[in-house]
Amino acid sequence: MEPSTLLPTEGKSIALQGGHTIRFLHRATTSGSSLIEWMAPPRIPGPPLHIHRATDEGFYVLEGTFGFQAAEQTIHGSSGTYTFIPRGLVHTFWNQGPTPAKLLILISPPGFEQYFEELSDGLAAAGDSPEAAMQIRQALGAKYDIEVVGPPPQANPSV
Repeated sequence: MEPSTLLPTEGKSIALQGGHTIRFLHRATTSGSSLIEWMAPPRIPGPPLHIHRATDEGFYVLEGTFGFQAAEQTIHGSSGTYTFIPRGLVHTFWNQGPTPAKLLILISPPGFEQYFEELSDGLAAAGDSPEAAMQIRQALGAKYDIEVVGPPPQANPSV
């Protein structure tokens, strides 16, 4: 495997519903992991509560404050916080603060990041229908090791 470099203006970016933006930083399927940058508008729900059976995720907060739900635990992390979510644990995350926020997500093994591209296209086609969005998530879930088990939590304005 060869070394790679991605400059700040490089990398593919996609948009998800609610104003979330994902930039793909490292996607080599021959490596042990992939890396994405997640940008979230303030106080907008994140992904639905979900579980991965074969994928571990690490979250590093670059800017702002994120809330994380990991099983029954809720974590509020400001810039510099790292949260590891092992496979098999129900979880989600959201921008907890009043300003846009950014985090890095390390995904191992690689491959799950492709889910976001297909999800972006599917959610755009679903429009404003929550039922259609859930059907798309469920269909992609079987393909990409993600099982949606509940709605996204709402940000707590008092935090």
